[in-house]
Amino acid sequence: MNLIRLGTMPLEEAKTLQRILATRQVDAQLDHNAHTCTRGCTVTVEVLVPEMAIPVVQEVMKEQYQKLTQGLSVDWNLVAQVFDPSKDSATCPACGTSFSTQASECPECGLCF
Repeated sequence: MNLIRLGTMPLEEAKTLQRILATRQVDAQLDHNAHTCTRGCTVTVEVLVPEMAIPVVQEVMKEQYQKLTQGLSVDWNLVAQVFDPSKDSATCPACGTSFSTQASECPECGLCF
């Protein structure tokens, strides 16, 4: 079985995702990788899933995102903004402020680029 690394996340968040995926017959494995994971105050782990389960994982993550953003107004055009330092100006994906790409953070909300 070919496992795909979804990413590194806090242990409790990973366990929650693991439980949700188990209800959909997806066996997510949690692994500690000394190069990508942390111990101590914030424990992180890698989450691995079978490659063939990726469509199920995508659906679960989409559902979780929708729950987190329910009731919020999201401007998808702003979310899709990309900071391109080769351009003269950028639009902050967090607050919509336009600013010079000479700056490394948004002057309005402080989002770092």
